Amino acid sequence: MPALGTDRERFPELFDQTSINPRSRTRKVEMQVLVIGMMRTGTKSTKAALEQLGYNDVYHMVTAMKNPKDYDMWAEAFNAKFHGKGKMFGRKEWDQLLGDCAACIDVPTAAFMPELIAAYPDAKVIISMRDPDKWYTSFMATVGKHKATLRAILLGLFDPFFFGKFGPCVGSMMEGMFGKDIEDADYVKKRYLEFHEEVRQLVPEHKRLEYHLGDGWEPLCKFLGKDIPKNEFPFINESKEFGERITLLERQGLGRAIRNGALIAGALTLASTFYFGLLPRW
Repeated sequence: MPALGTDRERFPELFDQTSINPRSRTRKVEMQVLVIGMMRTGTKSTKAALEQLGYNDVYHMVTAMKNPKDYDMWAEAFNAKFHGKGKMFGRKEWDQLLGDCAACIDVPTAAFMPELIAAYPDAKVIISMRDPDKWYTSFMATVGKHKATLRAILLGLFDPFFFGKFGPCVGSMMEGMFGKDIEDADYVKKRYLEFHEEVRQLVPEHKRLEYHLGDGWEPLCKFLGKDIPKNEFPFINESKEFGERITLLERQGLGRAIRNGALIAGALTLASTFYFGLLPRW
C-alpha cells in the first residue's frame, strides 16, 4: 500500500484526537477475534484485512493514539499484571477499553491474551507468527531505536497530553513483556515465543489459527468463515510507516512542549513581577 496523501490523511489518529475517559465506555459490539500479533508481525496489514472482512473496529496501538487517555488505563493494566500494583482487569475493564471493537491485534492487547481469552471465551483466536530472528531484527530496528531517551523524557514532562501518557505506558509495557534489557536478544526472543505457547495451551486447535506473515486471504477467510475478497491482501510497509509516524509524533509533541513551556515561563514571569512588585523598595 503506497504512502499517499497528507500527514492528516495518512495518520488521522494524530490529528483528530479525542479526550474520552475510557472508563465511561461500555461494550457496543461483540468481541469476535483476538489476535496475538506482536508489533513487527504485519499487524497493520492484518488489521486492514480484518476491517475489509467486516470487523469494525480493530483495536491496535494506533487506536490508543487517537484517544491518549486510553494510555492511562493501559498503564494500570500493565502495572497490575507485570508489577503487582493495583487490581487485575476483568471483563468490565476490558469492555471499557475495547467496547467499540470487534477484534484486537498488536500491543497493548497482545500482552493480555490469557486475560482476554478468559473475558471473551467465544472469540476466535489467531496467533500471528513470524520467524523469531527476523522478528527481533525488525523489532530492534524500529521499536528498539525509540526506547526511553532524554528527548522522550523531556517531551513527557512538557507534553502531558500525549507523551506524558504514552511514554510511561510503553515503558511499563516493554519492561513487563521483555525485561529491562531489550538488547538481550536470547531472552527477548524466548519471551516472544512464550507468549505464543501460552495461547496454544489455552485455546483448542479448532478455535485458533496460526497465521504466518504472507499467508494471504485463504487461511484467514477459511478460519473466520468469510468469503475471499477479490482484491489483493493489503500490504502496509510497517517499518517505513512506523518511522514516519514516530517522527510526526515527536514533531507534534515538541510543538506542544514549546507552547506549554512558553505558558509556564509566562506565568512565572507574571508571578515574579507581581511578587517583587509587592516588596518594599529600599
